[in-house]
Amino acid sequence: MSKYAPLSRHLSASAGDEWRASFSELESVLGFALPKAARASRAWWINDPDKSHSRAWAAHGWEVGDVDHAAERVVFRKGGAAAELPRREVQPPAMREAAETASARMHATRALGMTAMVTASLAVVAGLGALLARGAMRRRAK
Repeated sequence: MSKYAPLSRHLSASAGDEWRASFSELESVLGFALPKAARASRAWWINDPDKSHSRAWAAHGWEVGDVDHAAERVVFRKGGAAAELPRREVQPPAMREAAETASARMHATRALGMTAMVTASLAVVAGLGALLARGAMRRRAK
């Protein structure tokens, strides 16, 4: 049994063709807090039969029609009326390639930054070592 079964039961018992709910109302029905992804990403709300949370509303003919993250509200609609969100987001190859390139560039930049930090730290340690050695030699000379 899915942890989203309470939502499925709630929607199956609903008489109307639309349920407008705040995220808090939805959490009351579920009995737990929505995941961070639900509050931050439109992708979480996509009507995807491969996702357990999506199957909870799809099991009784419901779809997500609209999500307003700023207002923390979601609209569920019965039947095929919810066409505002795609069934699946398919990333075109060019976009995927650009994202992979940007990700690789970001990792390379981070690695370069870390290398610079380590090199600078080693230079500081070497400089401090030289100062200590110089001070020790001066003390011996006196």
